[in-house]
Amino acid sequence: MTALEARVRVPARGVDATVEVAAGGTLVLLGPNGSGKSTVLEAVAGMVPGADVRVTLDGVDAPRAPRDRRIGLLSQDDALFPTMSVRDNVAFGPRSAGASRAAARAEADAWLARVGLDGLGDRRPGALSGGQARRVAIARALAAAPRVLLLDEPFAGLDVVVASEVRGLVAGLLAGVTAVVTTHDALDAYALADTVAVMDSGAVVEAGEAVEVLTRPRTRFAARMGGRVLVEGTMRGGALEIAAGVRVPVSGGPGAGVPAAVAAHPGAVALAWSEPPESRASGSAWVADAVRGLEPRGDVVRVHGALLAADVPVEVVGGIAAGTPAWFGVPRGLEAYALTAGAPAR
Repeated sequence: MTALEARVRVPARGVDATVEVAAGGTLVLLGPNGSGKSTVLEAVAGMVPGADVRVTLDGVDAPRAPRDRRIGLLSQDDALFPTMSVRDNVAFGPRSAGASRAAARAEADAWLARVGLDGLGDRRPGALSGGQARRVAIARALAAAPRVLLLDEPFAGLDVVVASEVRGLVAGLLAGVTAVVTTHDALDAYALADTVAVMDSGAVVEAGEAVEVLTRPRTRFAARMGGRVLVEGTMRGGALEIAAGVRVPVSGGPGAGVPAAVAAHPGAVALAWSEPPESRASGSAWVADAVRGLEPRGDVVRVHGALLAADVPVEVVGGIAAGTPAWFGVPRGLEAYALTAGAPAR
C-alpha cells in the first residue's frame, strides 16, 4: 500500500517531480547537489511558500495545515533547540502530542539509549560532537512518531567513520518506518533504500526497486549516480553491439535486435592509452574513446570518456588531459538486460 504520494511543482526552483513510498518502506531520492531533492522534502513538509503540492497519505488527501500532517522533517542542520537539554529536545515531540512531562522525558531517555547516547540527556546541544548532535536530531524526529519521516542528507558533514556509524544506526531505526531520504551518495541508497528515485534538474529521471535501479540502470545519469557505467547497444548473436560496430560478448539478455545494456563498475573497466591490448587482456572487449575529465576518488582517479569510465590508480593518469585518446576495456560476459523503450541516455 502506498503510504505517501506527493506531486511537487516549484517553478521558481525548476522542480516538477512526483514521488511515492510504500507503507513502512524507505525511498531514497538520489541526485547531485542542486537537483531539487531538498526542495521536494521541504515542499512535502509544507515549508516552501508558493509551491504547488498535492500530498496524499494512505490514499487520502493530507490536511492543508502542515502541522496536522504528522510528517517529520530532519534537515541538514539538525535544528536542535540550543537552550534545551538533549533530553528535552527529544521529549519535545511527545510533549507537543499531549504526553506528560515525566512520560515524555522517560520516552526521550529510551530513544537516547536506542541511538547510543544513554546518559547524555542533561547535556546541551552545544556540548555535543557533530555525530552526537545528528543522533539526537534523529531521536527527536522519531520520538514524535511521524506518519512519514523525511531525512535530508542525514550523513552530510560527518566524517567517514562517524557517517558509517550513523548510517548503520539509521538503517536499523527505519525498519517499519515510512521514510524518504535524500542523498548524493550511492552508498546511502544501497544501505537504506527499498526504492530509489533518481533526480536530475528538478525531475525524477528514473525510479523503481532499489536493486533494479542501482544495478540495472536504464539511463547514463542513473548509472553514474549509482556508481555504475552503462554500456548501451543492440543485441546481436550473444553480444551487445555498440558504437562503430564494436561487440561486447554478454550473458543472457533479450533477443536479437532489441536495445539492451550492461552495467559495469568503473573499477572493473580496464584502461589503455595505446592500441587495444587484446593479447594481454582477453577478458575485455575494447572500446575506442577519448578522455573528457578526471575525477579524484580517494586512492583512485575515475577517468571519464564520452561513452565509458574507469577507476585507475593515481599514478596512471600523470600527464593525461581532456581529449587524450583512450581505450576502455569492458569485461566480457556481463549480464545484459533490455532497455525500456523511450528511456534515452542522459
